[in-house]
Amino acid sequence: KMKRISLFIIINAISLYIISNLMSSVYISSLGSLIMLTIIFGCLNLIVKPVIEFLSLPITFLTLGLFSLVINGIVLYLAFSLVPGVHLNGFINSIWAAILLSIANAIFYNILTKYLSLLDLLFDTFIFAFIDAYHTK
Repeated sequence: KMKRISLFIIINAISLYIISNLMSSVYISSLGSLIMLTIIFGCLNLIVKPVIEFLSLPITFLTLGLFSLVINGIVLYLAFSLVPGVHLNGFINSIWAAILLSIANAIFYNILTKYLSLLDLLFDTFIFAFIDAYHTK
């Protein structure tokens, strides 16, 4: 469970950093601001986003789910407004940034989970081989 949370924070931080370099409307001043933004954004996704999704269920249904892009933009805009040293210029830009963030997160999560699965397998194999070698002495 803790590995997933750590992976989520790392992936979000990398994606937010890349988005700040791709979009001139997104500014992150320092690594500390990036880390704080990532944590606040994660907390808002856990606490605030489900409430907004529930309250906007009818409009999300009517737009065939497209309103969820607006919800993601709202949560991202809120995170940027709460963290000092970061800036997101305009609500429309927050929706575009949220779309890019989703794409980047999906790509990085796929890559890193496959890589970490391989590392876990190698680590487990090494540990079991070490235990077997130790017990056969």
